[in-house]
Amino acid sequence: MKIARVSVAGPFLLAPMEEHTNYPFRLQMKRHGAALVCTERVDAADVAARDRRALRLLFTNAAESPRVGQISGADPSVMAEAARVVEEQGFDAVDLNFECPIRRLVNRGEGGALLADPPAVERITAAVVQAVNIPTTLKIRTGPDGATETAPEVAARAEQAGAAAVEVHCRSVQQAYVGGPDWSVIPRVKELATIPIFGSGGVRAAADAVQYLKESGADGVGIGRGCLGNPWLFAECRALRHGAAMPKSPSAQERGRAMLELVEAEFHLYGNQVALRRLARTACYYAKFLPKFAEFKTGVHAVRNIGDFRRLVKESFR
Repeated sequence: MKIARVSVAGPFLLAPMEEHTNYPFRLQMKRHGAALVCTERVDAADVAARDRRALRLLFTNAAESPRVGQISGADPSVMAEAARVVEEQGFDAVDLNFECPIRRLVNRGEGGALLADPPAVERITAAVVQAVNIPTTLKIRTGPDGATETAPEVAARAEQAGAAAVEVHCRSVQQAYVGGPDWSVIPRVKELATIPIFGSGGVRAAADAVQYLKESGADGVGIGRGCLGNPWLFAECRALRHGAAMPKSPSAQERGRAMLELVEAEFHLYGNQVALRRLARTACYYAKFLPKFAEFKTGVHAVRNIGDFRRLVKESFR
């Protein structure tokens, strides 16, 4: 599969997730079989200003290629400048977030708010396409609410403006993450757009992903919360799709090693203070299966450095 000139080796993609899809996380998912990875959403205004924190969120290198940097905003000129920065950082494509349901973002007319204004999405997309040489993609939802489906029109307008692909999170902005996704929107989007159309929302297991592809006709499926603490999901998706033997479930020791790999990389990227603030969020997804998970969680809150954490892992994942 190709997104413009970018080759993507399979339909199972890592969906962007705020506070999760940083460089260490993306690299781990890539090593376990994600065909394409995407950063978390970064405010375009911060990126355009080359804010230090924004640039750290956009840290990348070729090891995770092909990779996509995601930005959000409502001003075409600011989005265009931010896209130039994403290209400078080395990303293979830039993704425009028109789906985020976070209230503070919607209230300032960004993210999912723009699905109520398809012409505005087209204008922003056109400005970005003209500003960069890498492909431009979009992340959208079905529409502002359950009664208003704008995804087909938005995708068609985006293609007209030069977008190379669109991912549809199959819930409305109003729905956020509550309730099941409506996969039936994908065929309606594909009726109006000829570029690759990906779907996401509600994929927690390999069977979900394969069923999503089969029932919706999507060109690929984005996997988000289902892979938190479970990078092995991508290999399971590939095996199930191709009728191959399913990989063995990871042992406790394998889970512990994967968790430690990710946490050590975060300490290296962020430094001790920030990594400690993120530690419970990063580690606990890998440890939920432990019989003494409550004890592990208590131990995480007592950690003061990476040495403490290594000892906790050694004691807990035997």
